[in-house]
Amino acid sequence: MLGVIVARRHGGQHHAHNCRQNMTNQSPMDLFDDLPPPAEAALTEIAPGAMLLHGFAREGDAALLEAIEFVIAQAPLRHLRTPGGYTMSVAMSNCGPLGWVSSASGYRYAICDPLSDQPWPAMPACLMDLAQRAAARAGYANFQPDACLINEYVPGAKLSLHQDKDEKDLRAPIVSLSLGLPAV
Repeated sequence: MLGVIVARRHGGQHHAHNCRQNMTNQSPMDLFDDLPPPAEAALTEIAPGAMLLHGFAREGDAALLEAIEFVIAQAPLRHLRTPGGYTMSVAMSNCGPLGWVSSASGYRYAICDPLSDQPWPAMPACLMDLAQRAAARAGYANFQPDACLINEYVPGAKLSLHQDKDEKDLRAPIVSLSLGLPAV
């Protein structure tokens, strides 16, 4: 799975982030310093099985943002309901063969967008390529993402600490992308 979280802040800037981790001492990490990190610091293990690739998507950020906007135009962002009946503050969309959805009946992957009853938009080539290159850099060769979750964070929106335990194959990576703001 490729996770992309699109957040809007003042001035319409975007960022994207989603990751599988169980970290109790989280602190912000600025992924977008003006200077590129030294080659030896480009890959940092931030927790067992969780790798940070500093500046990995920097060169293609404009194309990635354009691809995300293209997907959102086809499958608009929406606030899903949790199985407990709460509305998520994070707005979501998906692309690729599967999309992650939540409702009163639970969390799951679905072939069709429940709002349109149409298949999710195809995953743009630049997102697919980034996911495959990042997974390979972190030691997961031949990764084939089958879902791309896009989350939008606006000021005040949040996603609580969680683990992605619903995945069928826990050996497969979840590749996360963050554009524009520090990631936690």
